[in-house]
Amino acid sequence: MSWLMCLVGVAVVAFGAFRAWYEDRVGTTLPLSDLFSGVTRESAPVLGSLTLPLAIGALLAVVGMFRAKGILQLGGIILAATMVVWVVRAREVVDLGDLQVGAWNALFGSLLVLAAGILRPGRL
Repeated sequence: MSWLMCLVGVAVVAFGAFRAWYEDRVGTTLPLSDLFSGVTRESAPVLGSLTLPLAIGALLAVVGMFRAKGILQLGGIILAATMVVWVVRAREVVDLGDLQVGAWNALFGSLLVLAAGILRPGRL
């Protein structure tokens, strides 16, 4: 069951990254620096955007699904932390009600991956 949760969570995160997060801005254009200095209206290239931690977390989650519970949990923590910190920072600029489907998809998917890491048995 946990492997299914992990796969669905990773798919939802990936889907959300390419959808609008706020003000019709796609997650792949949001700067990584928004996590540390607050959400701005600047754009970033894909490798300098939130895509980087989301891709790393998703990759670790998928590898951990087949290898070790700890790797899956680390991927879930990276995904969830990235999204929670971004949402907290975004509250300084926009209301939570103004966040669009991409942000909510990525947040829900990351929490699903984190739950999969908690529920995964230690050995398969």
